[in-house]
Amino acid sequence: MRVGLATCAALPNGDEDEWLLATALNDRGLDTEWVVWSASEPAAMGERFDVVVIRSTWDYVDDREAFLAWVEACSVPVLNPTSIVRWNSNKAYMLDLLAAGVPTVPTHIVATLDQDWSVPHGCEEIVVKPAVGAGSRGAQRFRVADEIDAARHHAGTIVDSGDSAVVQPYLASVDSGSETALIHIDGQFSHSVSKGPLLRRDGGGEWVEGLYLAEDIDHREVGEQQLVVARAALEAAPPADVLYARVDLVDDDNGAPMVLELELIEPSLFFSFDEGSAQKMADAIVARATTV
Repeated sequence: MRVGLATCAALPNGDEDEWLLATALNDRGLDTEWVVWSASEPAAMGERFDVVVIRSTWDYVDDREAFLAWVEACSVPVLNPTSIVRWNSNKAYMLDLLAAGVPTVPTHIVATLDQDWSVPHGCEEIVVKPAVGAGSRGAQRFRVADEIDAARHHAGTIVDSGDSAVVQPYLASVDSGSETALIHIDGQFSHSVSKGPLLRRDGGGEWVEGLYLAEDIDHREVGEQQLVVARAALEAAPPADVLYARVDLVDDDNGAPMVLELELIEPSLFFSFDEGSAQKMADAIVARATTV
């Protein structure tokens, strides 16, 4: 069996811990090859692979429609499935989570330049970012007291570029380290990590290959309430055979978890923080590949 691991041109061999997944697949008798999506003919995937697994394709935000067309045109099954990729590739999916009653960071989508939008009630800072985005690219935080004009200008710049802007409150708990990523494999919770704050007031930070801001990651145990919220988010997604998922949670002002992002396309799964997680992922891929 042959598995294509989809990545971007800047990371032709995937992210730093993806070798763990490739090794686990090789140990199970599967051949693996990294494939740069933007340099590969999707119709030829069937000649090379039995299944393609999306991993570090973080440049898709530069041309979402081209990426979606590539996924849809692949001549072999793609994981996660096309329907999930399309839904999850625009942060308007947050509105679906809110509509389903999932505890979610309040989200407003600004789609046109003449669209009026108000500041989320009771917050001191807001975040404005592209609806099609990854790795905190294009995301900025603004003080409500004296930076709203700058926030509106940034939203307008995003809309001018052809995208929609996402406006959310910046929760104080992020700066105190509440952000937690819950990784799920084959529909089951696998492991979790803490994520340090990324959006600094001075706009600084270390960019990795121009794709994402370097993160401060560590292992973290989670409680039942966080597991319940993560499960609710996954159940609110369109029905599909989801191989992997990451639910990023933050605490609200009362310490209750809420969804910051639901990552179903190309999330880092932080295999190095949980022994055996890459093997679980490999087993789930084997199960799918053998039924193709």
